[in-house]
Amino acid sequence: MDEVLNEETLKSEMINEFTQNFSEEILNANKHQIEQQIEQVASLLIPHSEGKYFSYFAARDPNVSIENHISNLPDGIPQFENWLNTGLLSFAKNIFSFLNETMNSNIHFARLLDNHDYETFIIKSKTKDTNIEQWKSLLNPLFQMSDTPYLLQAAACINLSLDNAALSLLHKWIQSLWFEDKSIQKVFDGAKAIVAIRNNASKAGKKGAEKRHSLSDKVKEFAIKLYLEGNFKNPNQAIDDIYQKVIEFGESVSFTFTSNYQAQKTIYKWLLSYKNKQAK
Repeated sequence: MDEVLNEETLKSEMINEFTQNFSEEILNANKHQIEQQIEQVASLLIPHSEGKYFSYFAARDPNVSIENHISNLPDGIPQFENWLNTGLLSFAKNIFSFLNETMNSNIHFARLLDNHDYETFIIKSKTKDTNIEQWKSLLNPLFQMSDTPYLLQAAACINLSLDNAALSLLHKWIQSLWFEDKSIQKVFDGAKAIVAIRNNASKAGKKGAEKRHSLSDKVKEFAIKLYLEGNFKNPNQAIDDIYQKVIEFGESVSFTFTSNYQAQKTIYKWLLSYKNKQAK
């Protein structure tokens, strides 16, 4: 959806629809029934619109690709895939069930969901004008949402027990809702590839750091060995005598100092740390 639904906003829109289509006398006479119907619609839509995934996708930066956005899901892609096949599809089926229970389930209602033609529906289904106006107040907020056509067309198919067609339309609805009409599977594949590249880079970086740390330890041990063999009074006295040998040893094991100055500074820290530990 373009933005996360707000419960009060949704209810307000439906109340406005009722107010525009009914007299005050009819509204007062049917107040309890209208309030109940509004609560039913809100109870279906709001829990999902305020859910973590609806919020996550509503907050997406338009400059970030959908694949990259999905790759950063806090709970990971597998859990989102599982939710997509259970929570979101369950939400859609609940809407269908609600609509079928509250309005007569027949081909005329299915056509209404498909074409939004209330006048033809009244004539063909012989529904009272007052009843259709009441449901128009509930259905219009759904009809006016930019991303609901596939969903309502799927509802029409469910109404006629055309389950396979309904599932295909639900698939299209999900694609238009969050996946920019791209293949859901391809988007997931792209997102998983990004995660794999990121993980491999992290592992490579970790291995590189571990390797360099290991080489550093070897060079440090060599420097301390020279320090001990030279019987120097302190690290500062040893630096001028041993630093060049330490640099050459480092190069022999693929460990490189950035400069002579950095080498002397590093070796001094190694020797001083060793000396202080020995003094404890």
